[in-house]
Amino acid sequence: MPFTSLSLGLTLTIPTNGTKNWGTTLKNTTWTKISQHAHTGGGDGNTIPTSGLTDYAVTTIKLAKNYGYTEAAALTPAGTTETIDFNNGNVQNLDVGSASGDVTLTLSNPAQGSIYWIWITQGATARNIIWPGSVKWPQGQEPILSVLTGQVDLVKLYYTGTEYRGTWELDFS
Repeated sequence: MPFTSLSLGLTLTIPTNGTKNWGTTLKNTTWTKISQHAHTGGGDGNTIPTSGLTDYAVTTIKLAKNYGYTEAAALTPAGTTETIDFNNGNVQNLDVGSASGDVTLTLSNPAQGSIYWIWITQGATARNIIWPGSVKWPQGQEPILSVLTGQVDLVKLYYTGTEYRGTWELDFS
């Protein structure tokens, strides 16, 4: 059995050793139950008050950013801009085949110390990515993306709290 259930007035599901993708189960089962419990010890099931969700408190967003890689829904810009919201996952898929020109990216909701992966897929017309100034590249050289239809490139970003430090790997086709 890949999960162990504990019942101490509140049933929690805890993954066992060797379980794959345990972060999603932990978030969707255990965290849901914890977040709906007032932590009074009485198991009354009351929701944690908003005042309890301050800095250094556990929240679903903080939990999601720390339990491993979460993949967001694919992004397909129709114009020339796209926002990547890291609250949706630290693995992003950006298909620029539908873009009408080079794509200017906005990066939002990073967490200090987090690593983000952005998979970029080219369409029939090659598109460049215009990166925010907060992204720093080795020797100041941003990636020169692949240009053929269906070619896939990977950009990895580490967020320091003030800037992103990026690396890239090209042509996974």
